[in-house]
Amino acid sequence: MKTQEFEAQFENAWKGGRRQMIEYCGKLLLPGEDAAIVMTADRIEAVLDGVPAPANHKFKKFVARYENSIREATANEFRHFQSKIVILGRWHDIGPNQKDFEPYIVHKCDWDGNALNNKYDYEIFPFDGLGSGEGYYMNFRRDDQGVSARSHLTHFSEHITSRTGLSEQAAVRLGLPTGLVWYPPNGSNFPILATERSRPGRRSTGPVGTRQFA
Repeated sequence: MKTQEFEAQFENAWKGGRRQMIEYCGKLLLPGEDAAIVMTADRIEAVLDGVPAPANHKFKKFVARYENSIREATANEFRHFQSKIVILGRWHDIGPNQKDFEPYIVHKCDWDGNALNNKYDYEIFPFDGLGSGEGYYMNFRRDDQGVSARSHLTHFSEHITSRTGLSEQAAVRLGLPTGLVWYPPNGSNFPILATERSRPGRRSTGPVGTRQFA
């Protein structure tokens, strides 16, 4: 669900309403594999780093274990207007040989092909609703441009996740956050922005890279 148009989407969102200010809320982004639970009305699939998880993979088994709860939480949306729902998150370490799924974004497509992304707000998994990793905020005014909005969010993320004296490899081994996901209010039409430090073995364009979710 990556796009390259955060600036334009940010500015277009101002044009579509009467807001004079918008508040973005940040949540710490954990290290780990990009993970997705992809659902339609008749199937559910576990995906890791863009590839379907093997049948014996722990994430595949995790999704199977929670399938009934996932179906229950999304049933009303499938009955009425959604054709596809994707829960995007991280498959991350929580201890020796133990992993868990941390959800961040819900991508929804309706039968007409319209798509939107919202902050994950279902209550499916054990730690849902606790607000862990949240509590970071940044406000923007109507005259703020998209370029400056992305720059401010990116630099604030870099400040929050600063690792003075630690290598990136050491930080990952310690399970330290790699960035933040910044959310506008649901239904505002402003884009979501994920900012992330480079991770060992992954390409990056700087200390903190960005991914945009419209």
